[in-house]
Amino acid sequence: MRKDYDDFPDNEFLFGEYDKDRYGHLRRRPDTTGMHFPVRCTHCDEVYDVGTVTVTARYSDCSMWESPCCHRQVDDRGPFWKSRPDIEKLY
Repeated sequence: MRKDYDDFPDNEFLFGEYDKDRYGHLRRRPDTTGMHFPVRCTHCDEVYDVGTVTVTARYSDCSMWESPCCHRQVDDRGPFWKSRPDIEKLY
């Protein structure tokens, strides 16, 4: 039986299969079984494992690689370096 929004008291559904992102939007929790370090690409919203990518460049403050989902050059610098980071870490 499908449950609707009103069937969950006090936003209980957030602890089930949904999470809030950093902007407060609801999104379905991705299946990250078998991933060592799952991240969400902020360009195309896909989830992939950083442990399986090939690093193309290393600098003193970041590492760069090509994302397997949208094939863009991304790095692991956070919001202190960039206004919009390339990846969102999923724990």
